[in-house]
Amino acid sequence: MNALLQDHAPATRTRPRGWSRLHVVLHWLVVVLIAVQYVDRESMETLFDATFEGRSIQTFDMVLGWTHIAVGSAILGAMAIRLVDRIACGRPPHGAAEPGWARWLASATHALLYVVLLAMPALGLLAWITGSETSADLHTLLWTPLLVLIGLHVAGALAQSLWFRSGALAQMTSLRGRF
Repeated sequence: MNALLQDHAPATRTRPRGWSRLHVVLHWLVVVLIAVQYVDRESMETLFDATFEGRSIQTFDMVLGWTHIAVGSAILGAMAIRLVDRIACGRPPHGAAEPGWARWLASATHALLYVVLLAMPALGLLAWITGSETSADLHTLLWTPLLVLIGLHVAGALAQSLWFRSGALAQMTSLRGRF
């Protein structure tokens, strides 16, 4: 997590001018996958309970429940790749007009997003594989903090774009000129 909070590139590399194409694509992929998880989460609860209580369920809930497992696994994989990319490549510099408190808040929010977006699917998979209610409860408990962090992230992106005029939002919404 320390590498996520650091405001510099690894010692052996110069700071990138922008996010890599891989990082941008994985960012938006995770956004879409989180939206899918929101839609199918109740069916996952139904599938989990039915599976470990020996009950049958409707096909619709079964399909959406298995979709939840597959999409959660994809989020875990995408976030692991993003973490490696972030540590290996560093992050682009913050805008010059961005004050220290805003940089700190952005770094802390990103670090917590990485923690939650890695822990949540890992706990979900652990719950599914082991039938652990505790893991399932922890997995579910992280939903509200995730939504709060997403809200902070969106607010921060808008502040960087509209208030600090940093260009960060433009970097994350365009693949032109990316390496």
